[in-house]
Amino acid sequence: MEPGIRALLSNRSVWFVVLLAMAGLYGIFAFDIFRDETSSVTDRKLRIELDEFLLFASALILLLFSYGLNQHRARGRERDRRIAAERSARDLGYHDALTGMPNRRAFDEALAKLSPSGLHAVLMLDLNGFKAINDTHGHGMGDALLRVVADRIAGAVREGDTAARLGGDEFAVITPGLANPEIVKLIAGRLAESIARPVFVEGRTLHVGTGIGIALSRAEKLTPVELTRRADLALYAAKRSEGVSFRVYGPELEG
Repeated sequence: MEPGIRALLSNRSVWFVVLLAMAGLYGIFAFDIFRDETSSVTDRKLRIELDEFLLFASALILLLFSYGLNQHRARGRERDRRIAAERSARDLGYHDALTGMPNRRAFDEALAKLSPSGLHAVLMLDLNGFKAINDTHGHGMGDALLRVVADRIAGAVREGDTAARLGGDEFAVITPGLANPEIVKLIAGRLAESIARPVFVEGRTLHVGTGIGIALSRAEKLTPVELTRRADLALYAAKRSEGVSFRVYGPELEG
């Protein structure tokens, strides 16, 4: 069906005009039948038959238009459902099923889209104490804990940052367009503080911490692989250091 016809069928004002026109035409015929009293009985009978035919034809046209409109709307609803299903499938491909956060695929694509200019940072996070909770209280409680942590991470980053769950208890954050390196340290501090707050799940109080590794792009044109490698090195250094929640990559971490 042509787009113009579709628009016509879906326009309620057009339907009103059609119905009004049919009613007016029927009124004219009815008036014409009875206004001429000198007409013969045969003529008046013929006019009544024509009027009945007009009424039948009008009803048939209205029925056909209603059927066509309903079919058009049904196809539209089916198309909308199909588009929504396709969009949902695409979203599932880019989001973690447990937490709803962007997943590794979404993280990798966001990392690849970073501008070669400007100051950007990648933060790698790994929870401290999660394995013990998972082993002691079961995967159900561990999953509930991960959902809480995911919400806290999402709430601690800036608008425009990408926070993702990479798998297990590993998370990552991309902070593009930093005005200066100190900003990412403030973000890392907020993340560590937020995650360290007690988590209440099913009547239990759970405690986890996090180690955070930070890699800055600075003026270097680092590949996504190199940027994440440096962030991982900084993460390992942070987890080895007692009382340190985050570490920024530096050349001294190599080797």
